[in-house]
Amino acid sequence: MKKSFLRIASYISIAFIMLYAYLIAKGFSDWGKLLSFDPLLIPILSAGLFLSIYVHIFLHEAGHFLFGKLSGYRLVSFQVRHYKYSQTDHSLHHMQTASPVLAGQCLMAPPKGDYAELPYRSYLLGGVMANALTGASLYGSAFMMELKLGSLFVLFSLVPVWMALANLLPKAQNDGALLMEASRSLHARKLMFRQLEMAKLIEEKVPFADLPDAYFASLKDPHYQKSFLVDYFYMVAYVRALGDLDFEEADSLLLAFSANRPVEESVYWPVYVMESLFCDALFGRIEAAKGKFVQIQAHPLLKRYWIANSRIRAAYAFFCLADIEETKKLLGQGPAVAQDSSPETDANIELRLYRWLKSYFEN
Repeated sequence: MKKSFLRIASYISIAFIMLYAYLIAKGFSDWGKLLSFDPLLIPILSAGLFLSIYVHIFLHEAGHFLFGKLSGYRLVSFQVRHYKYSQTDHSLHHMQTASPVLAGQCLMAPPKGDYAELPYRSYLLGGVMANALTGASLYGSAFMMELKLGSLFVLFSLVPVWMALANLLPKAQNDGALLMEASRSLHARKLMFRQLEMAKLIEEKVPFADLPDAYFASLKDPHYQKSFLVDYFYMVAYVRALGDLDFEEADSLLLAFSANRPVEESVYWPVYVMESLFCDALFGRIEAAKGKFVQIQAHPLLKRYWIANSRIRAAYAFFCLADIEETKKLLGQGPAVAQDSSPETDANIELRLYRWLKSYFEN
């Protein structure tokens, strides 16, 4: 909470400094006029700034794409909020269930070669550089305009400047954190490159069971447990186990994840809480499941995940609450048909789990 407050305070301070520097440079001296403006401008400018966020998210991901291409990377997918372009079938998809924490993503496969020699800095920092250049261009242009129009340019330069800082200063798994982690050790870089390679295979709808076992060797190697990049491999291994309806293996993976990693610091913490509740319900750990349910209801982000996943809610209603009617209702909200013909894509694994739960009500 304290870090978030300091971060917000620093962004506000930067905004005031940029505006103050611009006004001083333009020779503005009537500071009383700053408070005399049409109140209707506030909602108009607020709406404009909000909409500009999507433009700068696109430019951020385009920066990753440009600098990635220059480094030899190959495009896998390009996503801005609910819209995703897939290079596999050259089509644009509307994502009904986009991650609540994913604003955009330019996923690219690294060039082939020795992990120790592959480039990564330009690809990781491409988005930051795109936002920084956009912000600098808008801010610099303001000095060549008359005061009122220039002030608007200063105002709209704040969004890309803030976005550049938010992605550069290490936090969670943003660009700055990934760069710092990849620069720390060869083990971390190997995890990052393997993650990109495996994400490419998943995007190409390679069955989870066919993903190379070598990618999951890091789960048993203590050298890799020191990096937050191993968290992704736990999650993929968990989904792979669910695809085989191997719930014992899935449960053991979550238990190992929580034992070896600081789970609450992971970007996959919401997924872990949800799926561990699912496993608790399946294995009769009723009190543990109910405790997580209380935690979910008290946390806005977790609650959004909860509402979006009828399968986990149905498992909780059936195994923990013994509420048959609610279970049937929730299962009726699940996927009715597979999204494609591949047997073990994420969508079809979810469908298989729904069918498994529905089998309890079949004669």
